[in-house]
Amino acid sequence: MYKKNFIISDIREIIERNYDIGIIKEINRILEGASSECFHIITEEGEYLFKDIEMIFMNHPDKEPLINNLLSQNGIPVSVFYKTKNGEYLLEYAGHIFHLQSFIKGKILEVNTAPKWFMKESAEMLGKIHKVLEGFSSLTSGIGKEFFEFITPEAAKISYEKSVDIALRHGEKQNVIDLKYRISLLDKIKNIKFEMDRFTYRNTHGDYFISQIICGENCINAIIDFTSACVHPACWELIRSYSYADPKCIDGKIDYDNLVKYVRSYMKFSKLSTYDIKMMAYLYYYQLAVCDYFSQYYESNNSNKNVLCHYAHWSTKLCRWFEENIEELTDKLEKEFC
Repeated sequence: MYKKNFIISDIREIIERNYDIGIIKEINRILEGASSECFHIITEEGEYLFKDIEMIFMNHPDKEPLINNLLSQNGIPVSVFYKTKNGEYLLEYAGHIFHLQSFIKGKILEVNTAPKWFMKESAEMLGKIHKVLEGFSSLTSGIGKEFFEFITPEAAKISYEKSVDIALRHGEKQNVIDLKYRISLLDKIKNIKFEMDRFTYRNTHGDYFISQIICGENCINAIIDFTSACVHPACWELIRSYSYADPKCIDGKIDYDNLVKYVRSYMKFSKLSTYDIKMMAYLYYYQLAVCDYFSQYYESNNSNKNVLCHYAHWSTKLCRWFEENIEELTDKLEKEFC
């Protein structure tokens, strides 16, 4: 379906026609993020975020306002959603789907720049979210048995080879190096076996990491963007969110002591099984190895798509580290928690 590209005057007209939020004084495009387009709306009545949602298979914008309502009722800081004049949370217009929500003030920290207070609060907040969302009807499956039936080493190889061709045409030497390494890694990870039914699964954010957290000076102001909320293995989301936050992971290396602290903070509010602990690193490693982040970068039309390329390079570094250190890391985690 054709989707119109909107300019600021279009956004103003769409909002004025469909919402009662007062006279619009200012509209600014927000450049952070690599998928959905967002706009900061300032009116005489307040400040809002207007989001043009990227409708990919993992996004479920109809659930997000309901999830936020439940989280807010239980003390989790999240945005408030506003209905259209027709009483709907979702606005469908010209092939686009929009949300209007409250604008949360604060700052989003850069990946791998989290201070110690953030590491503690982020892990605790994830545990709290998992606990509260036990009361929400089951969401769609994210990282699970069905995911790995579709995203296989064989499928990954086909995708990587296509991405190599694109990288060669573009003259992107580092992309070619990383992609060829990923192809070589696929035969090695085939020996990793999971009993997917043994993981602890939780209704959750879906993409919980440092870039989805708005901060004040020394506290978390809000968790944002539950658009891709789903059911994930809790341990996978935990180690993933840790890896994007800890400054010691900036070069794709897990710091054992800091990971232990992060897991302990999480487990104050939500529990993990022995199997979760034993297979946590392996599940993350395997998922990173079979997901072609370079393909996402090449297919994206977002103005900030270079963020995806950075993630692709960084996750490849992490795969290299896991390849050499995963057994030692897992042994230490078992001794600490099992």
